[in-house]
Amino acid sequence: MYIGVLAPIATNDLLPPAERRACPYPKGREGAPLISNLIREYVARGHQVLAITLDDQLADDAAPFVHEGPGLTYVVVPARRRTFRPNGRRLGRTADFFWFERQGLLAVLRRYRPEVVHAHWTYEFALAGLAYDPQTLVTVHDNAQIIFRYVRTLNRLFHLLMARYVFRKGRWFTAVSPYMAATVQPWTTAKVAVVANPVVIPARPSATKAPLERPVISLIVNGWDDRKNSTTALLAFKAVRQRHPAAVLWGMGTAFVPGEEAAAFCHEHGIEGVVFMGPTPHEQVLENIAASTLVLHASLEESFGMVLAEAMAYGVPVVAGRASGAVPWVVADGGLLVDVASATAIAEAVNGLLADQALYEQLSARAVAVIAERFPLAKVADEYLDLYMKMGSKQPVA
Repeated sequence: MYIGVLAPIATNDLLPPAERRACPYPKGREGAPLISNLIREYVARGHQVLAITLDDQLADDAAPFVHEGPGLTYVVVPARRRTFRPNGRRLGRTADFFWFERQGLLAVLRRYRPEVVHAHWTYEFALAGLAYDPQTLVTVHDNAQIIFRYVRTLNRLFHLLMARYVFRKGRWFTAVSPYMAATVQPWTTAKVAVVANPVVIPARPSATKAPLERPVISLIVNGWDDRKNSTTALLAFKAVRQRHPAAVLWGMGTAFVPGEEAAAFCHEHGIEGVVFMGPTPHEQVLENIAASTLVLHASLEESFGMVLAEAMAYGVPVVAGRASGAVPWVVADGGLLVDVASATAIAEAVNGLLADQALYEQLSARAVAVIAERFPLAKVADEYLDLYMKMGSKQPVA
């Protein structure tokens, strides 16, 4: 099968180091390593894949970057850097609903002509895919309306308008959790199927977890907004340090850039023991998770919670929100679910876990089993490939 995938794709995630060193490569768009894992799985099974992404570091008038490899054509299309302010003679990319970027993506699709198209997220990639083929499969990774409730910006409003248009035009949809499917189902008459995010299962659980008496708590967050709830997580960590003064928090992601909002909040509230790592390559994030005692996830709403699944796959227990969207479905009985709106509730759960070796080992073992049973990469790839076959024969989603 010849599969076209439109999505945020980082070159470092998709291509092996030897190929990246051969010549200068654009970085692509970071933030979704799971897409690259799916693409590599398809290629390993003998499928041909056209992988298309955007990069705002390429000059607007540059030709798309093309990498050809066995079973894979990887194309990086230029994107404008500014959202609303002019980009030379062109508008900001959000101001015209990514028209320039969509035309670039569409041109690549028309040049290479894949049999089936799979677009991830309900924005510019989906619009380009649907312009090429109304049968494009669109995977819903977030709900634009829910995000807009938390992040009231013009940029998020325009994304909401794009998403609603995608749901009007699209015919095939999946969502990454039952929660996410239920929130968007009213927007379309098409059945929204559930296909979870894929997790690469480690060969063995982590053997490098920091001990309970010197705990390392990892908190991975991109974005400093109310939905991510990082202020409550940091206040909870301050309370944990009162009982476990040796505890350290590793803050990864854009929320933990040194000297920015999180650092200012910690200084204001006297929170010590936080290591501000900032944006961190995915491979390093996984290494850090495997070396942690536990992972804290304080988001108030989540469509899936990839970091939870990745931590659990290593046998690293998680503390997360019992009412945070898809989080309870992902974690199941493989972690502790609490009221993450309460710093006290979070701290009590963390302290209880650090004080109970038997509970810790029980959750660690169960976490590994939960992820291995439900979200392995091969299983998720099977589900998507089955949908691609149905799309080709125009069968309805079950």
